[in-house]
Amino acid sequence: MNHTTPYPRPLLLLPFLVSLLFLAMAAQSIAGQAAATLQQDGQSLRLEVSVPSPPPTSLIASIKLPAQTKIGATSPPAAKVDSKKAHIKWLVKHPRPGTLRFSVTTSPPMKLSSVSAEVLFRPPGGGSLTRIEAKNR
Repeated sequence: MNHTTPYPRPLLLLPFLVSLLFLAMAAQSIAGQAAATLQQDGQSLRLEVSVPSPPPTSLIASIKLPAQTKIGATSPPAAKVDSKKAHIKWLVKHPRPGTLRFSVTTSPPMKLSSVSAEVLFRPPGGGSLTRIEAKNR
C-alpha cells in the first residue's frame, strides 16, 4: 500500500520561506531609503525630501546658490541664511515619514544646474552621517 502525504514535506517549504523572507527584507530596505529632489519654478527653488520610516531623529536640508544671489523668503523659515555665501540651511527635529518641502525665492532667477542641495542625517539606529545629494528635476 502506498501512502502519500497530502501536505508538502517541511524541507521542501524551507527554500520557499527563505525566499519570502529575502523579498520582505528587500522591500523594507527600499521603503527605508531617503531621497531628495530640487525643482525650479521661476524665481523659486523647491527641495523635496522623502523621509524614510523609521525616520531619523533630525535632519539638515541645505541649498547652495551661486555667489551674488539675493535670497528672498524661505519656507519654512530657515535655521540659517548666509547671504555672503548664498547658503540656506533648515534643521528639522523629529521629522515624520513622508515628504518635506523647503523653498526659497531668489533674485535674479538662475539656472538649476548652478544650484546644489543636500540632506544630512544619521540613521535612526545610529551609525555614520548620511549625505544625500538632491537630484535636479
